Amino acid sequence: MAVIPRADLAVDDGLHRRLRWVRTLAVAALLTLIAAGWLLYRGISVVPARVRISAGDPLGHRHRIAEHLQSSSVAGLRLELVPTKGSEDALQKLSSGEIDAALIQGGLPAASNVRQLASLIDEPLHLLVKREYLPKGIDSLRGKRINLGPVGRGTRATALAALAAVDLTPGNYIDSSLSYGDIASLPSDELPDGIFLVSAIPAEAAMSLVHRHNYRLMPLPVGDSMQVRDRSVKDSIIPAYTYGYAPAVPAEPLHTPATRLLLVTRSDVSEATVIKLMESVFESDFALRGDLPVLRADDVIQYREYPLHSGAWQYLHRNEPLIDGELVEGVENLRSFLFSAALGLFFAWRWYVGRRRVGFERYLDEVSQVERQILLVPNRRVTAAELQQAHLRLTQIKSEALEGFCQGKLTGEELLQSFLLHVADVRRSLVDLGTTAIPAAADPPLADPSPFP
Repeated sequence: MAVIPRADLAVDDGLHRRLRWVRTLAVAALLTLIAAGWLLYRGISVVPARVRISAGDPLGHRHRIAEHLQSSSVAGLRLELVPTKGSEDALQKLSSGEIDAALIQGGLPAASNVRQLASLIDEPLHLLVKREYLPKGIDSLRGKRINLGPVGRGTRATALAALAAVDLTPGNYIDSSLSYGDIASLPSDELPDGIFLVSAIPAEAAMSLVHRHNYRLMPLPVGDSMQVRDRSVKDSIIPAYTYGYAPAVPAEPLHTPATRLLLVTRSDVSEATVIKLMESVFESDFALRGDLPVLRADDVIQYREYPLHSGAWQYLHRNEPLIDGELVEGVENLRSFLFSAALGLFFAWRWYVGRRRVGFERYLDEVSQVERQILLVPNRRVTAAELQQAHLRLTQIKSEALEGFCQGKLTGEELLQSFLLHVADVRRSLVDLGTTAIPAAADPPLADPSPFP
């Protein structure tokens, strides 16, 4: 049988170890590649959240804003624009589940499942009138044809409230309900004498009426009085020259009621989708695309008309630290409370234990009192009757103490032993004293008490 040299064995062992190491590295690299591929596949295959959003009439300024929001949506979110007749119609479709979100005019009643996400910009109420009515003021529209917008639009509700504020009730004018499309298709002589619309400025429909049909803006300085009845309405100003320079439209800053443009959704829309939708509004180039002022997420707190979605609360508090001063203060208060409670329980326990120990001390004091009365008075001659009374008192004290110990009212075996020894000592002393006691004629002979308690 051939013998393999030790050197060859060492070489073979080293080679096998290197091969095992190479195989281990290859398996680890393969597993890493598989994991990376799976994560890449998951990232690519994630379906973006689909949100059906409406902003009313496709010819309105609000719908243009929705188009800019669609173009600015963040990754993982896909917006689909769904036309509706107006804000009231959008709220009904939102509540029924036909759409998932909507840009609506503020100040409208909504179902209980509608939640607010953002408050974007003011939308002033525009009252455009034919040029000849402007100098005579709002009272010149009595008996005239006024377009309040189609049923289902928030414009109609706000226009009715504004007309009521200037004492123009539905019986004082001819109600018209033309849409933006109808107005755009009619010639000037067939258009109403007054036309209401609610829109952020500049409104494209108002610009068309001013330049194509020679309409003018009429002031409606009733925003403050309307706010008394409806906090969602406020006074707003349309700057001079907003819709024309020569002639100036309006010629001077014009007061008119205004509501807010709100972004709302249903309560059952997921929090993750809501957060992505708010990121699209406040963290993308949405405001830049739509020529909007700087948008602040915190404005939703100031201009809140509906309950906030839980996802909106999460987004608003996204930058708050996990550990803040309020949390530290709460923990400190809890610590102080727990320490005070523990200290109170400790003192209560000490009082309870001390109270239970006082029982034996009381009985020890009573035994000592018997001892002082009989044994510690100098030059006193004790009668047999007094000794018998002292023995009876000791027996009574001992019985009460033992009964209390058995019932758990007294604790401490060491105290019990000390008590019993003290009783035994006093008994012995009384027995010794009995030999010198003065006998009484009526006294019965004393029995020799046991030296043990």
